[in-house]
Amino acid sequence: MTERESANIIPFPTPGRLIPVEASGDAAADTDPGARLRIALAALDAALDAQRNAVADWRTALNALRGSMGSLGRSLHGYQDSLGSLGSRVEALGATAREMEARADAALNAQAD
Repeated sequence: MTERESANIIPFPTPGRLIPVEASGDAAADTDPGARLRIALAALDAALDAQRNAVADWRTALNALRGSMGSLGRSLHGYQDSLGSLGSRVEALGATAREMEARADAALNAQAD
């Protein structure tokens, strides 16, 4: 299974450090707080959309995992049932073998007498 990049980690800002906002190319917009806010909100909307998509992908993967685990559980229960049946058959064969051994010993003892 290969890993793929599924998230872009954004570090939290430290006190006293400003996160640079991409310049719009318009000097008036770059200094206007309202324009900076609109740019920041647009970036936030894009990040939230990306996060929604990542969560949807994560939920899809969890559902696939749930299905796989259910299938694995059913397989293991079937395997456990098969082992239980095999154990019963082995016990029955062991009892038959001990009974045959006792008869063979009795026949050998009868011949020796």
